[in-house]
Amino acid sequence: MKMVGTKSTLFMEEGASNLRRIYFLILALILVALFFVLGTRAGNSYPPAELLDRAVSLVDGFTGAAEEQEENTEVEADPEEEKKEEENDSEPELRSINMLVAGDITAHVPQIDQAHLGDGEYDFTPSFEVIAPYLREADITVGDLETSQAGPDISFWGYQGYTGYPLFNAPQELSEALAEAGFTALSVANNHTLDRGYEGLMETLSHVRSLGIETFGAYKSWEERSSPLIIEKQGIEIAMIGYTYGLNGIPIPDGHEYCVNKTVNFEDITPVVEDIKTARDNGADLVAVFPHWGEMYVTEPQPQRLRQVAKELAEAGADLIMGGHPHTIQPMEWFFPEDEDGEERAALAIYSLGNFISNQHYPHNPTPYVEYGILLDLDLTKNLESGEAWISGVDYEITWVHRDWRHRILPLSTIFDGNPEDYNLSESRVEELKTWYQNNIEVVEKYGHPEDKNKAMEIAERLYREAHEQYNRGGNEN
Repeated sequence: MKMVGTKSTLFMEEGASNLRRIYFLILALILVALFFVLGTRAGNSYPPAELLDRAVSLVDGFTGAAEEQEENTEVEADPEEEKKEEENDSEPELRSINMLVAGDITAHVPQIDQAHLGDGEYDFTPSFEVIAPYLREADITVGDLETSQAGPDISFWGYQGYTGYPLFNAPQELSEALAEAGFTALSVANNHTLDRGYEGLMETLSHVRSLGIETFGAYKSWEERSSPLIIEKQGIEIAMIGYTYGLNGIPIPDGHEYCVNKTVNFEDITPVVEDIKTARDNGADLVAVFPHWGEMYVTEPQPQRLRQVAKELAEAGADLIMGGHPHTIQPMEWFFPEDEDGEERAALAIYSLGNFISNQHYPHNPTPYVEYGILLDLDLTKNLESGEAWISGVDYEITWVHRDWRHRILPLSTIFDGNPEDYNLSESRVEELKTWYQNNIEVVEKYGHPEDKNKAMEIAERLYREAHEQYNRGGNEN
């Protein structure tokens, strides 16, 4: 709300108004006395009624004119005071977005068979029916596409058509279902990137991009490779960098080294660090690195040196390190490197997000953990005045793939609050899932996530507070 004029001007105007009222009151008394004297001299003990009415009329006329003058008098506004009021009523320009990160997206033969409608047509949308509303709510939803989308005709290493392990190639309807479910970006840097060779990779990139999904970690040219993907939402720019430890022995064709980011077992992370710097130089506010790394079917990063690698990536400027490949959920870990001013910033690593969708299950695979994944829920904030950006919120959901119900991905906390029959589950199966839900939470929090998250949120609160303080100082100086 704007005030008209300064406080001192308002007090002066109010004082003048009161003086006018006193003046007219004195005038009224003088007139009444005068008419009383005149009435007495005329032989009356009190003023004639017509003289008294005349006095009252004169006083009312003077008073009315004065009040009308007050109403018509506009106090001149003070531009500087108005400006200060506007500044006090406004806030620093802070923007926040929500980003969801899912794990490995794989299509084994049973999934392909279930999706087959006949006559070469497929439908994977039932798999995402329950989870899609969550994915669509986010500003950015990212996952790891661990299968080719090369179409049925390309032959490679004796494989053709739609296949699962060891050389994956799913019907293109899979990525169509991903787009419909809400995915906005996919990492394509993993050990299955070249499962249909270079030609198959080019087809995969073309098809996925035609659906409006961004891709990173694999590229069509040197020009693409040299420009990291930066996604902008609400004025916040986030760089996406994907790397794989290897390609299952498939060589990258000579002259096409740009086609996929690879650093053998992450022993030399120089290329990743250089890409982080390039992303920052290109204007990225935050950098997310998606390493495809480590040993499979274990619930901690193996080898353990990957924890040191994650720390070095954070120190190099990565804000998010979102791991894949083990096909199990692994712990989250926070790092707090110092910036140029000696202030700590928060960087988050999760060593493996597990399987978002696959047909892996126990005892076919070594551990029941392969049936679960984590959907990471991130809030990211930027101060548009200073350009500083940070992680402002972290939550997660444990998901499970219902293989006997068209491989539907179920958010476990939701089904625990609902009717088991609505999810094609028995009471006993729900109780079993509750046990594994808790087991996975213990894995996630093994490296001190709850306590360190509190510290990260304290840093976020400091940055909020500093944004307001800087804004108020700037307003007062003006």
